[in-house]
Parts: sequence; structure tokens; C-alpha cells
Amino acid sequence: MLLFIEGYPYNLNEIVKDDLTVRDVLRDVVSVPVKEDQYSFGYVGYCYSKAARDVIFFLPKVVLTGEQNEESGHDTIFGASPQEIIDLDSEKVRSKFTEEGCKEYKEFLSTLSIWVYRTISVYKQSHNDNILENKEYQAESRGRKRKHNTLLDVIIALRDFNKNNQDYFTFIVKNVHSGFNKINWNKTISNSQAFIQNGVPVYIEPVNRKKMVNFDEELLVIYFSILNYVRETHGFSFEINIHYRLINPDILKQLYIKKNLGCRRLKQIKYKYFSDKALRIWDLCYAFFDREYKISMNRQSEDFLLSKDFEHIFEVMIDNLIGGNDKQELPKELIEQKDGKLVDHMFIGQGLLEQSDLPSELTYYIGDSKYYKRSKSDRTLLGDRAIYKQYTYARNVIQWNMNLFLDGEVNREQPQLRDSLTEGYNPIPNFFISAKIPNRQYGGAKFMSFDDKELKTQDGVQLNRQFENRLFDRDTLLLCHYDVNFLYIVSLYGRNNKSAQAAWREYVRKEFRSKIQNTLNKLYTFRTLHPREGMDCYQFIHDNFQYLNGKLYRPRTDSNYLILALMKEDELTMWKSLKIKSETIEKEAVQNKELLENLHTHFYVSSPFNLEPEFHVNHLDNVGTLKKLPKSEVKNILTGLVRTSDKDYEIFSSHISKTYAMEKIPTSINVMDIEFFLPMVGGDIDGYYKVEKVYLGTKNGKLCLKLNLSTYISLGETKVPIYRAKMQPGELISYSYMVQLYDSNND
Repeated sequence: MLLFIEGYPYNLNEIVKDDLTVRDVLRDVVSVPVKEDQYSFGYVGYCYSKAARDVIFFLPKVVLTGEQNEESGHDTIFGASPQEIIDLDSEKVRSKFTEEGCKEYKEFLSTLSIWVYRTISVYKQSHNDNILENKEYQAESRGRKRKHNTLLDVIIALRDFNKNNQDYFTFIVKNVHSGFNKINWNKTISNSQAFIQNGVPVYIEPVNRKKMVNFDEELLVIYFSILNYVRETHGFSFEINIHYRLINPDILKQLYIKKNLGCRRLKQIKYKYFSDKALRIWDLCYAFFDREYKISMNRQSEDFLLSKDFEHIFEVMIDNLIGGNDKQELPKELIEQKDGKLVDHMFIGQGLLEQSDLPSELTYYIGDSKYYKRSKSDRTLLGDRAIYKQYTYARNVIQWNMNLFLDGEVNREQPQLRDSLTEGYNPIPNFFISAKIPNRQYGGAKFMSFDDKELKTQDGVQLNRQFENRLFDRDTLLLCHYDVNFLYIVSLYGRNNKSAQAAWREYVRKEFRSKIQNTLNKLYTFRTLHPREGMDCYQFIHDNFQYLNGKLYRPRTDSNYLILALMKEDELTMWKSLKIKSETIEKEAVQNKELLENLHTHFYVSSPFNLEPEFHVNHLDNVGTLKKLPKSEVKNILTGLVRTSDKDYEIFSSHISKTYAMEKIPTSINVMDIEFFLPMVGGDIDGYYKVEKVYLGTKNGKLCLKLNLSTYISLGETKVPIYRAKMQPGELISYSYMVQLYDSNND
């Protein structure tokens, strides 16, 4: 096998095999420039060179792990320069790797060749475009036996033999089974007891003709068991019309392949075969179990599978495996956006805040796949253009969603991103997903593994915003980056097993949500807010919109609780990585403390919690409402505290009208709404005052809120203790709430 890597600059005049240069072996396969001495081939796939009489396999560029050759500065594969390992059977390869290492890499490349072949084959079934290059040439005769080290060669030969020899298999089985189950009457009469029924002897245990062991049949059992194993493992489509009891694929793998039982058993029965067909089957089966065995191969033009744009195939793979059919069911304007941008991957899934199955409470997941080679640090480096294009995808989706509901259109199948009460926006999970092959340095035990299905997070996160500390603002966009094992992706797509793909799709979607939640938990503290009974929380939110904008969001329609998100001041390192200064974080931390104090006047504020996959809000008794209250419930009575030690105590206890100075100016209310003042005098309340004027003044040289009080209005002869009132000084209450409170304490 001759090995080339997509995008690597090869010296075209260097000899690689049998005095043939790179230019010579590729001339009849792909377009090779005549005047250039160095060239990068943009192909991925499998083909055959008649000049070199060998298989050529173009590897995807993601196998270049970022390790560079010290002399040339070029990327390496397995620590070797790609130019040095073009011919895997050369002395140069043997000197570069140990015998065990060379065998390991050959086995890896053999398996990878199968999956790339299958990936392009599956893609070809549903996409008839110009990125697949076809080649017509005269097929070779079988000729002499040649060594082929790739399992793909053997599988193709097995496939072709099965397709071209269906008549032969039918003839063999017909002969093998002829006369089987025919009763041997001589042995039945002499060895079985007869029962007489209506004068006729009846034998209930007839003796059949003994079936002799047929070695043709055993060979066919092994052959079709191999086809079944390849079908189950690699997704190839084989027509198996003969119903033998085949060897279980797990037993075939553990005993016949790993413990070499296949080679041993085939050697034991080889002397039984004389026909050309049977010997060809034996050859193919033995080559499957022993990759070093020499077999003759016919080359078909249909085996020429090369892709000129594997990046597009990778995008289709990711879209198929992550999105399924969801993308086709979304409105066309979301995918083909009006500014000409085409979204790679999108689906509707669970929101990041709370789990819900209602369509209006879900959110959009927007992704972009990146088929890049790795950097030295084993990372995929993203350019500014790709990052900002991804932000634009999300902005366009938000605007389209807003227009949908602002125009009054009822669409129960689409999420509703904006909450009308808080004017907060449901965060949109925005992510990149890139291909990775675990190498020895970073992969550890999963080095070159085709079974590692884990979604891994690349360190760091991109943040785009207009204001700090506003997670629920429409312009706050977080962009995360994840890696998937390229080997697992091509094997899953190439196998074309719908149930296996659906299982991984469910897994990876849960992982997306969980990992993005973890990122948010590192940046923000989350609390739930329940309205206090009797408080006009609706008006409070509107009056303090400037302080609450982007910090509050109602995750469920018409729910009686809100989610509050505030920046974490202790995550300095992570905020600095997002280019946010320490001074900004400290300033926001102070404002967060003041905001929490003000929120306690109208809400029950929970302790901080982390977002979780199955997060839910605990029920609280005696909570108020977030709905707009009727005018009779207008809150225009300001509460205040007068201690017995205050100079104003005697005046208020005697109900004398005067000017009252409130030293701590309430920031959680609109002072223009104040029409009455309810003093809590010496721990009790018994009446309230009409307020003629509200203005800012000074007391003892400090700024304060001053109220000109006029008429005193008594609530009755009985006083109400403050501890029963459940009120805080500096808040607005309604008249009905004050009367209800007074009456309930007098009952």
C-alpha cells in the first residue's frame, strides 16, 4: 500500500517504489502538475495505481497531529515525515519504527482505509455531486498472486466474488442437501418399534439418512460468516441467500481472528478442495484471517473512490450524526439566512436553564464543523472570521424568532426566545466541533482508538457582549469549542447503522447541553426569585428595569418564579481569559450585592445553585404573583421605621404632621409613586400620613429622602406589632394589603 496525506507538500521527483517517483505512481490516478517539483494533493480516498501495481490510499489531513520535523518544519504522522512512509513495505519504514510499532500502524491504517472507503461510499449513495472523482480504466486480469496488506482489498475481493458467483453457491447447496432427511427404511424397520393402527404399521421414530460431513459446506460456512461479520462490523452490503447456521460475529472475532483459529482450521481442510472456485474461496478466507497472505486481485473501476473536497463530506457526516432529520424540518429562513449565510448544523433541544418538553420553552443549538489539521498544542485554531460568522448565525436566528412573535404569528413548534416580562433572552448554545485523532502524546490509552465516542471540550470560551453581567441579553453570546474522535465518526457514519447513530446523537446532544451548563456555572451564580405575597413584583421589575435588564429570565411561560444570573467575582482567571478587567469585575460585584439586598424586599431569593441536566424549582408556599395587579392594588404607601431612640419618636407617637427625613434612600422603588407614608413607631403601626411632597435633601451633611407629611389617617385604636406585619422599611405596599394586615391582627 502506498500512503499519501491530503494537503501535505510532496516532492514529486523522489523515488518511492521500484525506481518510480511520486509523479510516476500518481500520474494515472490524479492530476499531477508537470512543471512543479512540489505539490499538495487535495484528495481523500482509495484507488489503484497500475504503474506501481499497488493500492494508493489518501489519508485525511487530520492525521497530522501538529508534531513537526525538526529539519524540514513539516508536520509528521506517528512522528515520521509523510514523505518517508509512502511505501509501508519499504526498508525506510522498517528502520523508522520497531517491528511491533510498524505492525500496529499498518493495522491502524488498514482499518482506517476501510472506514474512509465506507464513508465515501455512504456519501455517494445520497449525494451525486462533483466532489467525487471517477476514473475509467481497463480492469486487470487476475495474473500472479501479489501481497496486499490492507483489509479493504480483501473485503472488496470477498464482495466481488460473492456478487459474481451466486449461481455457484446455489449449485453447491443443492447438491449438499439432496437426499437429506430421506428415510432409511431398512434401518427404520430393523431398529424401530412399530405400532399397528387400523391394520397399518406406524413408525414414530424413523431413521434418516446420515448426513456426512461436507467440507465444501464448512468452507462456505466460514466464507459467509466472514461476510456476515464484515456486514455487521463495517456496514458493507452483501447478498447472503444461503441460510447456514453461521458463526457468531463475536466468536469469529475472538477465536477465528484474535486467536488465529481461522488460519489453523483452513489449513486443516485445504487438502479437500480441487476446483478453482473452492480454492478461490479458500484463498479469500485465508487472506481475511492472515493479512500477509498473497492473493490475486481484479481491479474494478468502481473501486476508485476519491473525494476532492473531504471537508464537505465531514460536514455532511457531522450534520447527519448530530442533527439527524431535524435540520430539514426547520424553517428554511433559519438555515439559509437572508444575508446569504448557510448554517452548518442546527437543531432544537432542551434549554440550558430548565428541562422542559414544551416547544416554546426549548432553544436552538447552532454549530459549525471545522475540518482542520491540529496545531502543536493539539488544538484546532479558529480564525476571527469563523468566530464572528458564528455570532452572526445566532443574531439572525434571534431576530427571525423575534419577528415571528412580534408579527403576531402563532407557531407552537418554535421556541420563544424572549420573555415578555423581564425582556430577557433564552441563551442560545453556540458551538464549534472539530475533528481529532488521539495521538500517543495526548490520547493515552485511547491512542488510535475507533471506539472512543467521547465529546471533549477544548479549553477556553469565546464571549461576545455589549454589556458586562447580562447573561440574558440578546447580545451576550457564548461560543464553545468541542472535539470529536475522527476515527469514531467515520466508523459510525460508514457503518450506516441508524440505531447506533441515533444512540450517539442522543448522547452527544446531552453532552452539548451538560458541557455548556458547566461553562455557565463557572462564570455565573444562579438563584431563583419567588415573589412575596402582597408585593407588586410586576411593577418592581418595570421600575428597576435598568438594574435588572439581562440578569433576569422567566424560563417557563406564566411561571411564578424567575432565574437570576450574576457574574462570579471569584472566577478572576476565567473572566480575564475573556479579556474582562479586574476593576470591572470588582465594580459588578459591588452592584450585585446592592441588587440582592433590594430584591429581598419583593422576592424570596434562593441560595446560589448550579445548572444541572434535570434542574427543577422547588415549590414554595405563600408566594405572590408576577402578574400585573389591578389599579386597586397600586402600591403607593411607603413604609418607614421610627425607633424609640429617634428624635422623631415623640412627634410620630403623637401623630403630628411634619417633614420626615429617611436617611437610607430606597433604590428598589420609584419614589414618584409615593402618595402615603406608613411609620412603624416603636415597633407598632396604627395609622399613616398623606404625603404632600417628595424630594432629596440633606441630614447631618448626608443625602437623604425627605417627605412633607400632612393629614394623619388612623387605622383604629389597636396597634399592630411590626413582627406580625412581615414588612421591611423602604418598600411600597398597597392600601388593601395594609388594611388586610391590620384586620387580620385584630381578629
